Amino acid sequence: MEDEQPDSLEGWVPVREDLFAEPERHQLRFLVAWNDAEGKFAVTCHDRTAQRQRRREGDRTGPEREPKPVLEAAAPPPSWAGLLSASGLRGAHRQLAALWPPLEPCFPQLPPELDAGGGGAWGLGRGLWTLVWPARAGPGEAALQELCGQLERYLGQAADGCGGSAVRDALFPADGCAADCESLREFRERALRARRDEAGSRLRQLLRGHKKANTMVALMEVYQEEDEAYQELVTVATMFFQYLLQPFRDMRELATSCKLAILKSLDEDDLGPKRIAALQKEAQEWTRRAEEAVVSIQDITVNYFEETVEALAGMQKQMAQDEKRFGQAAWATATPRLEKLKLMLARETLQLMRAKELCLNHRRAEIQGKMEDLPEQERKKNVVDALEIQYYEVQLELYEVKFEILKYEEILLVTQLDSIKRLIKDKQDEVVYYDSCESPEELKVIDHVLGLREENLEVKELRRQCQQLESKRGRICARRACLRSRRDQCKENHRLRLQQAEESIKYFHQHHSVQRKRDNKKEEEQKKKEWINQERQKTLQRLRAFKEVSSRGNHFTSIFWRNK
Repeated sequence: MEDEQPDSLEGWVPVREDLFAEPERHQLRFLVAWNDAEGKFAVTCHDRTAQRQRRREGDRTGPEREPKPVLEAAAPPPSWAGLLSASGLRGAHRQLAALWPPLEPCFPQLPPELDAGGGGAWGLGRGLWTLVWPARAGPGEAALQELCGQLERYLGQAADGCGGSAVRDALFPADGCAADCESLREFRERALRARRDEAGSRLRQLLRGHKKANTMVALMEVYQEEDEAYQELVTVATMFFQYLLQPFRDMRELATSCKLAILKSLDEDDLGPKRIAALQKEAQEWTRRAEEAVVSIQDITVNYFEETVEALAGMQKQMAQDEKRFGQAAWATATPRLEKLKLMLARETLQLMRAKELCLNHRRAEIQGKMEDLPEQERKKNVVDALEIQYYEVQLELYEVKFEILKYEEILLVTQLDSIKRLIKDKQDEVVYYDSCESPEELKVIDHVLGLREENLEVKELRRQCQQLESKRGRICARRACLRSRRDQCKENHRLRLQQAEESIKYFHQHHSVQRKRDNKKEEEQKKKEWINQERQKTLQRLRAFKEVSSRGNHFTSIFWRNK
């Protein structure tokens, strides 16, 4: 019972793979000083290696190019600082000594007066205790400097023995989640992705090893291993993509239930106008979230079928190459597997094309919604034309996907027809052995009876299936012809719309150039008028000034002659 695997990962903590990898040795420099105001040791740690690397990167990039802020934010800081009491240093020493026992005798002896100065383990401060008992005299300045030097040497030895990261974590614990753990979802996704990649690599390895099988018996064994590898790939890929789909399915279910609850409340409850508006807005938000979840589900589904189709296409291609190395009689044993592969590839490709069809239908609905939600004041001709062109492009892609669907439906029917025709031929070519008869007439009667029974029981049923498949194939051809005519009509409309858009752009540029010439001419005329008005004003000002000067001169002349 103890060796059984747990059914759930609840309570477990996923640890990163590179947790115990050999880290890069960094040169750390510790500075310790006594802070008398706080009653604690001020400890500073400088990562000289990181500082030199940053300095070299700065010299290499030069002063003109600035480093990327994302990289700067992701890089660890080159320095750390903090205040630690004597008891805090002893606790850090116990952690480091547990990692590296030779560090135990290296820790310097801290005077008990420093615990009183830092408040001790109670954190009450030294002011309260001095009221009850007088504090003993602390160590002198020289003793504190010597003690700080001993602590610096001790921290340097601890960094050499335990590693710089362990010392930093003990002295300066970081807030938040530990760096050596990862989220459970990331752990599961990474594990499933690794299993999927491993199954895919095993299948590709088997496909590359077909040339080593020189006989049909060995090749059939390889085919059996290949089928098992493909089933393993499908199983693991299904688990992986189902795990990726689960959050979006939950969101779709939650959004749908919340939207239905809001609609029920709007129908049954007596609400005010503000509450109704708020609920309608919330319902729209849940609708948007549900649509986003549906889009994500469709994209993941397309990725899954693309992977399975790629694997089956590789297997079928390899079988087509193997067929050239063997004769028709020997290859007859592998023909059923080839037909099975064709059927599987056609079915998976049909699923892929239908998933793509859903994605294109959603894109087309989005364009229709944008066109319907466009306000009347913003319904400009160029915006509507752009949306209409996008709609035509999506519709043409949808027609191509529908053609692919019809193509693989026909391949599916043709493969089934070939299989049934091969069975009919085998039945007709089958050798029948009879018991000994006394006369040729008796042999003819037995042959006639057995032939009728064979025709009625097996061959007739197979031929009826052939007729049904042929009729389905005829309907597919009719659908393809109808779809081709609709696609051609859509292409013609798209071409006309593009032509109209080009003509409107040309007309706009032509009209804009003519209008720009008119505007330039009007602007030049306006500038000329302004210049004429300015010159006229200047002339009038000069005339007024001349008149004023003349009038003053005449006035002074008349006064002069009157006084004389």
